[in-house]
Amino acid sequence: MNYIKHLTGFFIRIANEETIYPTHISLYLALFQSWNVNRFKNPIAISRDEMMKASRIASKATYHKCIKELQLLGFIDYLPSYNPYSGSEVIIHNLTDSYSFKKGNTSSTIVETKPMNEQVNSEATEHVNEPNIYNNIQTLKNNKNISIDTNFQILNEEKSLEASEKEKKSSAKKKESPSLEIVKNYFKLREYTEFEAERFYNYYTSNGWLIGGKTKMIDWHAAARNWMLNTAKFTINLPQSNPIKEQSRANNLHIIEDKNYAEPL
Repeated sequence: MNYIKHLTGFFIRIANEETIYPTHISLYLALFQSWNVNRFKNPIAISRDEMMKASRIASKATYHKCIKELQLLGFIDYLPSYNPYSGSEVIIHNLTDSYSFKKGNTSSTIVETKPMNEQVNSEATEHVNEPNIYNNIQTLKNNKNISIDTNFQILNEEKSLEASEKEKKSSAKKKESPSLEIVKNYFKLREYTEFEAERFYNYYTSNGWLIGGKTKMIDWHAAARNWMLNTAKFTINLPQSNPIKEQSRANNLHIIEDKNYAEPL
């Protein structure tokens, strides 16, 4: 069984049929695949669910309509089984030596019977024409490879653009964020300690130099001045010491008089 000739005959047939639709083609190809798996033996047992899944037909009514119309058009013989425990059978017709012709609005199939010498000549002609099919397939593969290469090139260009944008953002971020030494010098210039400068720098470095954790910092000098104004909020308010009370507490700790600790309280 030459499946290339068979499929070529099938496509020649459907080119001349006006009542063939995509559902018929997809169902026939699903049946052909099952026939191929069974090594082109007739008849073959089929499952409706498997054929519907393979042909992407969702409706049972559409499935039965298509398979019956394929039988009427002479592509298959459908032998339905009404037993739920045994599958239906299908006989696939060999379309290698068939051709179609139209007469008015009707079409019929005639099996061509040729003398032996004409069959040999036709076989030679078909063998000559077969490389054209392979050339077409190779052309399609080359076009597919070209489209794949083009897609890869587009993806690489997009990745390079994203990388350049990330580099620009990181460089801009580096330009906006000051170093610790610059922050220390600024705090020293405004008569604040290096400890406060380090607190300011560590705080905003940890959150990516964001104001309130959301807004990007525009001017770190203004943020530093706000930090300096709010330093009083972070200081610990210790209670004021009373020197008189402290002195009395200290004197109570120094006991000079003798006391007998053996006496009961």
